[in-house]
Amino acid sequence: MTKYLGKDYELRIATSEGGLASAPALSRWESIKTKTGQGRKKSPVGLGSRLQEVSVGLLDYSGSASGWYDETAAGSSADVLTAFGMFEQSDVTPLYVQLKNKKTGSLITLKKCTGDAALTVDSPEGYAMWNWDFDFEDIAKT
Repeated sequence: MTKYLGKDYELRIATSEGGLASAPALSRWESIKTKTGQGRKKSPVGLGSRLQEVSVGLLDYSGSASGWYDETAAGSSADVLTAFGMFEQSDVTPLYVQLKNKKTGSLITLKKCTGDAALTVDSPEGYAMWNWDFDFEDIAKT
């Protein structure tokens, strides 16, 4: 897994890729992790051999994000949990997530993210932390 920290990156979310340019950066987020599964499969080479052939299948993108909860607007929603679809009874709107490196300005865009959000009290002081486990369709770096 690749881990990006809030101290090094700005995080933006929007309901369209074009909307990322005007989306405000999320405040108080801690980290986001992404994983790219290459769909590797192993199969035996043949009878009497202990060797295996490795082949690749479909890509499997997933990730998780976390941060400290506040009522700040996120994307076009009132707060981050609403943006992540925690209160949806209908289909969840896929989100576009963008990480901007604070030093280099490089951008990493996760496209069509959908997942499950949760809110937990995760500190001795009683502050609430949000978590979002998600899958996404594509990733790009510019």
